[in-house]
Amino acid sequence: MPLELTNISGPVVENIHGARVVDPYRWLEDRCLPKTNDWVHEQQQICEKYFAGCPNFQNIRARIRSHLDVEVLDQPSRLEDQYFYRRRSRGEEQGCIYTRDIATGRERLLVDPAAEGAFSSVSIYRISEDGSLMAYERRRGGEDKSSVAFIDVKQGTTFEDKLDTGYVRGLVLRPKEGGFYYCHENPISKEEHAVRFHCFGEIGSGRVIFRAPRTGESRLILTADTTHLGAIWLHEGSSGLVTDLFIAALGPAPQWVKVFSDKNPSFHPFLYEGRIFARYATGDEDSEVAEFSADGKKIRTVISSGASPIRQMGAAGHRIYANQFDYDASTLSCWTLNGKRLDSVDTPEGGTITLLPHRSINEKSLFYAFESFHQPPTIFEYDCVAGRSRVFHQRSIGERSLASTVTRHVFPAKDGTDIPITLVRMVERLPERQAPVILTVYGGFGAPITPQFSVLATILMEGGATLALAHIRGGGEFGKGWHEAGSKRNRQTGIDDLLAAGEWLCNCGNTMPKQLGIFGGSNAGLMVAAAMTQRPDLFGAVLCIAPLLDMVRYEYFDRAARWRDEYGTVEDPEDFQALLSYSPYHRVEVKVDYPPTMFVAGDRDDRCNPAHVRKMAARLQNCPAQRSPVIVDYSDERGHMPTLPFSVRVESLARRTAFLSRELGITQPAGGQDEAVCH
Repeated sequence: MPLELTNISGPVVENIHGARVVDPYRWLEDRCLPKTNDWVHEQQQICEKYFAGCPNFQNIRARIRSHLDVEVLDQPSRLEDQYFYRRRSRGEEQGCIYTRDIATGRERLLVDPAAEGAFSSVSIYRISEDGSLMAYERRRGGEDKSSVAFIDVKQGTTFEDKLDTGYVRGLVLRPKEGGFYYCHENPISKEEHAVRFHCFGEIGSGRVIFRAPRTGESRLILTADTTHLGAIWLHEGSSGLVTDLFIAALGPAPQWVKVFSDKNPSFHPFLYEGRIFARYATGDEDSEVAEFSADGKKIRTVISSGASPIRQMGAAGHRIYANQFDYDASTLSCWTLNGKRLDSVDTPEGGTITLLPHRSINEKSLFYAFESFHQPPTIFEYDCVAGRSRVFHQRSIGERSLASTVTRHVFPAKDGTDIPITLVRMVERLPERQAPVILTVYGGFGAPITPQFSVLATILMEGGATLALAHIRGGGEFGKGWHEAGSKRNRQTGIDDLLAAGEWLCNCGNTMPKQLGIFGGSNAGLMVAAAMTQRPDLFGAVLCIAPLLDMVRYEYFDRAARWRDEYGTVEDPEDFQALLSYSPYHRVEVKVDYPPTMFVAGDRDDRCNPAHVRKMAARLQNCPAQRSPVIVDYSDERGHMPTLPFSVRVESLARRTAFLSRELGITQPAGGQDEAVCH
């Protein structure tokens, strides 16, 4: 849908399904306008002035740096006698890619992004079965799009062949055939989807081996195992988005066979050891993994989730692994390919287990990460033959934190439903009554909010605050039904749950409105902004990061139309009424002084376009009754991906910490003094 960027001197008024909709800051959608550029620069100056008024800001920044400036190792893979991984050493702006010989321990640097500038980052994308070739992504700032380069691992030389900046939807390296299969989406092109084979050294994009029509929301994804290629085509069907699967034997002239078609988009097929599997939902809270024949018939159920939804799948060492989540606990179970349950993987308790992606189709180890409210991510390598885990990398905390205590409660929602809430406090900082509380949710896309380590939360809790996580509807804590209860036209239900959480925290004496802060990013940014505009009296501060805010026009930006299954579409009259009713941008009232608010946005965000923040901030700042600060931390390079340079991340996190500390009265140590509030 085209953006209407007219009338920069006054509001745009539209009639949508009979409703009069006013958009006073439509011109701020156009980043190329000199007037928009002036507005951004003005906001950056306002932001700088605000934090210059925090006398202990330098100390907060130093504490953030102490927590973050530690060695970080991620993206591990093991192929026969060598490891691959990315590592950021202390003092470095970005991580580098290394390989290590397992027998000798000798490490070699493969890729260092420093030569391309601090805002350039790299990540491992794929490694060939024999470990001789590696494809790696190169990304600028925080953008989703990336280019792909290729390196000869033994020689350490980079090929001239590359994939230009876009969205890579699968890649299979084939050293013996002298090239690679790939599916690449150019963000500008409207051509059909295609899987291609490209020989190293040849000119052009390679020969097409599979084609699929391209529509507004369709996607083609390439997958593979050691014997087959798989093409997963998501496209519009008679009942919405559906999934088709095609497979072909690996070889110079693949012959494609359709396995099945018109499956629900939650149907996730994968190939392993020449067999076809899929994970899919079977009910409100249940899901299963099944094996299918080449003609699409179900052969057997391999894994039945029972009471705990399957959150992730992994396959290694002739086994399938299921990461299951049950509100407050993650488990990792092991199964044969024929559906016999073996012993569960002995994982740590009290936190979140995350299976790490395979970057080769021939990996023999399973890597997973564990983190909790007080423990940064630790990476484990699971030996599939011996059935044992070992620590592969332990991330240190830097400045040692106090121990935390976790308690779980329930509160009544507006409709009487019991909603779980988790409270985290530092043991030595247990408040008697009415201390600052920072509340967060997610509440979208069926994603659960789980125990994670946060430097922001840790430093605020050290200052006496309580962290509260409300497991509202729209998330995935209790399966499909919990998600659907807060999605599309039911989005207000999730917002009501968030408001009920704030009321419960105040009514139970945990805090008071002026000391209750809410924060969230992406979909959670939408939720906290919606709550702020509906109950501005309930909150003392709002931190809103990379959000959607104009829900009448969210579909018009970048690729956001893909989220119609989550939010609905303005093209449908009933969906439109629901979207307009909670859209934060349209809920702003001129006679209200909204609580202190900090927005975070950047020009490289093509998931939640920064125009949402520009328009919302301008509308709040220009309300006659607005007296509380509304500031915008805006960056040219910031996007949705967490790939900014280390020094920029330190500065950004210091600002968020200082904002919440200042507005909620959270005490932070000041250099040379016992404690001081940021005034």
